[in-house]
Amino acid sequence: MFVDKVPTLRRADGSITKGKAEQGEELLSTFFPPLPTMIEREGERPQREEVTMPDLTLQEIEEKVMAAKSWKAPGEDGLPAIVWKKLWHVVKHRVWTLFDSSLREGVVPHQWRTAKIIPLKKPDKDDYRLAKAWRPISLLSTLGKILEAVVAERISYAVEAHGLLPANHFGARKRRSADQALALLQERIYKAWRMGRVLSLVSFDVKGAYNGVCKERLLERMKARGIPSRLVKWVDAFCSERTASVVVNGYTSEQQALAQAGLPQGSPLSPVAFLFFNADLVQRRISNNSGSIAFVDDYSAWVTGPTAESNRDGIQSIIDDALDWEKRSGATFEANKTSVIHFTRIAERDSDSPFAIRENDVKPKENVKLLGVIMDQALRFKEHIAGVAAKGLAAAMCLKRLKMASPQTARQLFIATVAPTMDYASNNAMLKRHRDSGSERRRCRGRIP
Repeated sequence: MFVDKVPTLRRADGSITKGKAEQGEELLSTFFPPLPTMIEREGERPQREEVTMPDLTLQEIEEKVMAAKSWKAPGEDGLPAIVWKKLWHVVKHRVWTLFDSSLREGVVPHQWRTAKIIPLKKPDKDDYRLAKAWRPISLLSTLGKILEAVVAERISYAVEAHGLLPANHFGARKRRSADQALALLQERIYKAWRMGRVLSLVSFDVKGAYNGVCKERLLERMKARGIPSRLVKWVDAFCSERTASVVVNGYTSEQQALAQAGLPQGSPLSPVAFLFFNADLVQRRISNNSGSIAFVDDYSAWVTGPTAESNRDGIQSIIDDALDWEKRSGATFEANKTSVIHFTRIAERDSDSPFAIRENDVKPKENVKLLGVIMDQALRFKEHIAGVAAKGLAAAMCLKRLKMASPQTARQLFIATVAPTMDYASNNAMLKRHRDSGSERRRCRGRIP
């Protein structure tokens, strides 16, 4: 696994870390900040009847074992998936007994609640001497992750079979991709325009997402939406008394107890569990007047009206509701990632009046980045296309340096590196894929058949 070199870090008070141990402490304290001291009560929640889940089978465990990447970096125990695959015929019944007991009793072994944290750079950050410019990846016990994958699959099935989550909650669910979320939003914008309206949208991003999850709220919300009490008890154990070490430039810190662990990055269970945590945000029916979507921790909501100014009260109401959810959840929306935009092609219907978010005034933007796509007010996508073309060109020029690569190898590299860069969300951004992609192919002429 490639690991980025961590530079000397600068703390919030301006002091500088000295040595790898202090770097590790600064990273861990940034990755796992404490929850707010005051989290408001939620009051009574409607309780859905618990769904019924069948007994654990050997087959579903075996499917996850065989589907695991054989040499993916393991956790503290150092045992990659290939070990369990080779020994499966010997240990499978013991593993089933262990997993079944864990789920029935709501107990998770300590070794499966221990993580080795690898810090990786967040892309396009200005200063990597700040710990917040890094993100944590948790290397977990392979056997524990297999059980987490089994639990995630069971919850995912229950979600779709029984409608436990809003249909407009995308990500970590089958047939609910980022492309589909963007297509839904884009269609609502065009529909508003056909009705002679402006669609005003506000987008939020939860700070720290998985690591910032309040366990008590997560468990309450899973239970309220019908997850069986026995499984909720297991998730409680999974989130409790977690420990972690961090790897900094070859140095591994001592294991530390995490007072606020949330959901571990790198666990197959975390994405679908997080959907229950923030599902209340998108419990909003999509209509000609308003709607919302979420993609895991990215949340956007909108209203439509004759002008941007007429949408002010609706957008401010969405903001106030989101801030109320924030106070009840122990979560924090990142201020610098909260954006407002008015989608319209008629200048007279636009407005640059700011909105109040906490003590800050947030002015509407001419374009916002939603799920990796730069969307402008008129949906021309010029900035997005220019950015994608530049990235595709840079990737293609890197291929051009491979003088000794065979045509077959160059073609594979093109498909693996250049094409995905240019194709992402191309259906939504209306990229002229064949023309632009053909241009990059010509730059690799002689190596790609």
